[in-house]
Amino acid sequence: MKNFLLLLLGTLLLGGTNAGILPQPPPTPAITVTHNEAVLDFPQSVTFRLDVQTARPLTAAALNYSTNRQSCLPAQTQVPVTPTGGSLEWQWVLSRSGSPPPGAQLSWYWTLTDDSGHMVITPPQTLTFSDPRYDWQQVSAGGVHVNWYRGDDVGPQLLQAALDALQRLQAEMGIQLEQDVQFFIYGSANDMRDAVLYVQDWAGALAFADYNIILMGVAPSQLESWGRPTVAHELAHLVVGQFGWSCVGGSRPTWLEEGLAMVAEGEPGDAVRQDIARGIEADAFVPVRSLNGAFSAHSADAGIAYSQSYSLVAFLLDTYGQQAMQQLLRVLADGAAYDQALAEVYGFNADGLETAWRAAIGAPPRQILPTPTPINPALIPTAVPLQAARSQPTPAAAASPPPQSGSAGPCPAALIPPALLLLLLTAPRRRQSRPISNKG
Repeated sequence: MKNFLLLLLGTLLLGGTNAGILPQPPPTPAITVTHNEAVLDFPQSVTFRLDVQTARPLTAAALNYSTNRQSCLPAQTQVPVTPTGGSLEWQWVLSRSGSPPPGAQLSWYWTLTDDSGHMVITPPQTLTFSDPRYDWQQVSAGGVHVNWYRGDDVGPQLLQAALDALQRLQAEMGIQLEQDVQFFIYGSANDMRDAVLYVQDWAGALAFADYNIILMGVAPSQLESWGRPTVAHELAHLVVGQFGWSCVGGSRPTWLEEGLAMVAEGEPGDAVRQDIARGIEADAFVPVRSLNGAFSAHSADAGIAYSQSYSLVAFLLDTYGQQAMQQLLRVLADGAAYDQALAEVYGFNADGLETAWRAAIGAPPRQILPTPTPINPALIPTAVPLQAARSQPTPAAAASPPPQSGSAGPCPAALIPPALLLLLLTAPRRRQSRPISNKG
């Protein structure tokens, strides 16, 4: 009994002692963020501002920011910022680096260190690049998002054009869209050009393939003549680019890039048929090898180049099928040279392709000189570029009427960095579903 009373007394004493201890407040953070923002002056600059309360002076600060641009390597930028009391500010001047397109995502965070060595990393923040000049509307379906502000039917009509193009790409080539794509449809080409820094004054459309974003200038009166075929053409570039994307550094010849995009537009128009007919009759086609690089800036020559590219791709699809085309895109993505890729898939090089294609459409054969032995690349000096490549304007195919506000030039194939899609095989495509020449 005595032991029990002693135990009870001890318990009461301990309980009373604990009850007399007041809870202690948590320690005051050494660095407290009170304001963190990024202010966009589209498309000129982004100003980052941070206000903090600190128990000790800041000795170092760094802003870390990046966009959602697709890249094989991390693309985050870190900028040291000198603290001024409890405020920090830094401006990203887009005129020095090029401006991301509307719809691009910006993310950032700060790293702060005080004189005691205590370091704080702020939570990540995000901001969407947007063009505040217009009241945008959006319609979406099948991974395609169309933003527009002028004309009641422009958005829905162009969305349907995009969905039709995706269906043709699936049926003709067995490939489909993997990553969502955004279109920003401006009411005129001039309005579109004002949204991007350093763009040629003839551009009617811009493709930012590393963001999966396409800008276009389409007035309501141009919906059928310019808008629908251009949506299909530019969307095809992104889809094919996604399918054939690789970090190895492979590329596609321009005739293949543009020919596939024109297939996505649907049946060729009168201009394409007439170009092919004239090419056969007057033996006016250029060598296939000359279509590997950039097309002529002269509209008439560019138009013929587009038409010839369409005919070449139609020949390959109709003769050898979609699985061979998929294989060609993948072999090129793995870094193979054009001749090597064609030989691996089809059994002939670019010259052999030209010979077979000419015979198929009824064009006279061309005397082809032997291809010279390539120079050993190890003997050619190389230099690191001063700045990374940036997106350039991409007008629609020359077969489509250009915007009324300016003439369109060729759509450079170099604009579409590849991005890999899963191989999806579909039912065999229709044979002879479209003309590759002017013959019945």
